Order: sequence, then C-alpha cells, then structure tokens
Amino acid sequence: MKKIVVLGAGYAGILTAKKLEKKFRKMKIDNEVSISIIDRHPFHTMLTELHEVAAGRVEEDSIRISLKKAFAGRNVEIITDTISQISIEEKKLTGSLGEYEYDYLVLAAGSKPTYFGVEGADEYSYKLWSYEDAVLLKEQIHHVFRKAACEPDEAEKRRLLTFYVVGAGFTGVEMAGELAEYVPFLCEEYEIDPSLVSMHNVDVLKRSVPILPEKLSGKVEKRLEKMGVKVMMETGVTAIGEDFIELNQDGRKNRYPAGTVIWTAGIESADITGEAAKTLESVGRGRIQVDSFLRAKDHEEVYVVGDNMMFVPQGEEAPVPQMVENCEQSAHTAAHNLICAITGTGAMEEYKPSFHGVMVSVGGRYGVARVGLPNHMFNLCSFFAMLSKHFINVIYFIQVLGWNKVWSYVCHEFFTIRNRRSFLGGHFSNRTPSFLLMPLRVWLGAVWV
Repeated sequence: MKKIVVLGAGYAGILTAKKLEKKFRKMKIDNEVSISIIDRHPFHTMLTELHEVAAGRVEEDSIRISLKKAFAGRNVEIITDTISQISIEEKKLTGSLGEYEYDYLVLAAGSKPTYFGVEGADEYSYKLWSYEDAVLLKEQIHHVFRKAACEPDEAEKRRLLTFYVVGAGFTGVEMAGELAEYVPFLCEEYEIDPSLVSMHNVDVLKRSVPILPEKLSGKVEKRLEKMGVKVMMETGVTAIGEDFIELNQDGRKNRYPAGTVIWTAGIESADITGEAAKTLESVGRGRIQVDSFLRAKDHEEVYVVGDNMMFVPQGEEAPVPQMVENCEQSAHTAAHNLICAITGTGAMEEYKPSFHGVMVSVGGRYGVARVGLPNHMFNLCSFFAMLSKHFINVIYFIQVLGWNKVWSYVCHEFFTIRNRRSFLGGHFSNRTPSFLLMPLRVWLGAVWV
C-alpha cells in the first residue's frame, strides 16, 4: 500500500487531500492507497478572513472549519500533531506524538510572519497569520479601549488608542480598514471621544497593494484616509517597543508613542518547511524550488504546493504569488501528477496557472478588485467588488465543506451582522428592525419595476 502524507491543512493541503481521495475512490483503488493529512490544529483556518474576527465583525467560529467535517465520509486519516523534523532520505516525519513514514509527501505547511530584522517586532507587535493571532488581537483592541476609558491622563489615553498597522499589502490594508470601521462602535461602547483615537498604515512601498493597478491602489488609500487612517507610504519601521514605534522618515529615525502595533509586513515559509529546505533545493524565505510538475528538485516523491513552492511559469518573469488561487490550482496539478505517478497511467501535466484576479476589502462595505480572464482583466469597486469577494468565498466553501458551510457563511456575513457592517447594509440582518420588512421591500420594488 502506498502512503501519501499531506503536511499542512491550509488552503493547498486540504484541497490536495480531497482531490486525491475523490479520484482514488472513483478509480476504485482507494484500498490500495492511504492518505493522511497532518496539522497542528484539528481545524482549517480561513486566513483571508482573519481581519474580520480581529475587528469584531464576525464570530470566531466563522473562520474555523473542522477537519473531521471537511473529510467526513472520506478515506483520509486526520492526524493532529506538530511536525518538527523531516528526513527526506528516510522518507519519515517526526512529530511530538510520533513518527510518520511516507512514500509520497505533499508539502503544504504554509507560512509565518517575517520581520526583516526589525528590532522588537516579534516581541512587541501583534501578528495576523493564524486563528490564535486573530483572537488575541481582538482581545487586545478591547483591552486598550477598556483601559483608556478609565485613564485620567489624556496623553496616556491617546497613546493607548494609537494603532499602527505595519504593511500595506492585502492583510495590512484589510486590517486597517476593518479596524477603522470598528472604532466608532468601540468609542460608543466605552464612551470615548473618537478624536482621541489615531490609526496609521505604514509601509516602505511607494503605494498600497502593488499587485493592483495604480488607480485601484489610489482608491484604497483614499478610502482609508476617509475612514480616518493615516496612510504613510515610503516609511520604514526600524524598531518597535512596548509603548512606541520607531519610523525611518526621509532618512531620519523618529519615535512615536503607540498602544498597539499590528505586523502584516511579510511572510516566509513555516518552520518545518525551512527544515525541509536544508535538504531540498530552495530560495529566499524557505520556498522550495519545484519543477514544472510541482516536484522538489532531485526528489520526485516530494510535491510542493501553495505558499511553500517557488516556481516561475514559462514565459513569466516573476514566481507564482503566494495567494489562495495559486493554492487551489497547484493542489489540482499536484493531485493529478501524484495519481499518475502512483498508478502509472495517464500523462503528467505541467503547472500552468491562470489567475483570475485579486480583490481587497477595506472594511465590510467597500472593496476594490481586478478580475476577469488572464488576457482581459477589468476593475471593480465598492458593491461589485464586495460581491465578487463573497462569491469567491462561496465557491471555495463548496469545494471544502459543501452547502452547510455556505449557509453558515451567509448567516455570519449577512443575517447576523451587527451595526450594518456589510456591503448590503443591515437590510438582510435579522438583528435590525428592517429584517421583517425585507420581503415587503422586495415586492414593492418588483411592482415599481
């Protein structure tokens, strides 16, 4: 019996395991192959939605998907363990609870924050790259507001209510927007003057979310400024302390008081991938070099997908981006090629990703998107951008957990949303007086049309 181990239950890992199991079952050889998925958590986390939990828009369980539910009725062994060592030569993984041998390994361990050597960043900043990070940050935000409400000294109160989001990529912009949308409600809850709160989005880049066209980056920055966030581009962070942040502005280092610093400035491969990179050919930040079939160089039994892979498609200059669509498409290619390798039938396919765009939300009511086909992309803003985001999430949930999760997602995002923090306002929320009037409004609208 051939043993396949998928290391990591992130976007790429969970989809690879499901595609493999489904195909082997259809081929009626699932009793000849064993599939195991190993992760330190018994659940899958929607990393792209962490900011919604951190800023209190949705409940914590909305971004957590049970692996038992995801693989219910499927012949996949779920192992909860933290893997600390990989022996590529012995084809063995070592964790805190045991050792796991494999014939084929799918490396999908994901990423972790990287700090670029900034002093104090790891110790004093709050991260946003895991379920625990989101919950901890949510508690911190409430803590500083609670503490500031009872603080008699205005200078200290202002410091407590000063937020810096370091990084103006996808995660940074979305966190800054979500926080800015949340602050007015927190001020009302804790009886704090909104003028005492200051929010900053800092990055060394020339513009926010550079993967977007310059026009859309401008819209993102304009929206953040409108929401009360001071956007500070071409500004580096040189140090972070318990109560301050130090910025490099025009060659001078300036220190400012800060109550909460949120680090979203970059990622590198997870520790266990870095361990594998000691044996496998790799490049910067622990990404494993793969061939066109997504196999590690000189080790055809190791497949690498998602954030852990370094691959430059034919005709392209830049490597594939570390985003969800790359995870989904690489999972499909790796699963197909694994099946070919194990069964000895069919032709392996080269990885030729075809990305359909990117989308970034700035709070729950506004977003921008660049979507379409590879040779025909177009820009979306506001309502249609947010609609595209939720549509993409629904498609993903169908792949991972089916319609039950889709219904749960719709409830979290629309039916139980508070404070009108949805691009549909509060019209569909059963927590507003307008909910029961919605059918009447739809009928009157249809009559008018």
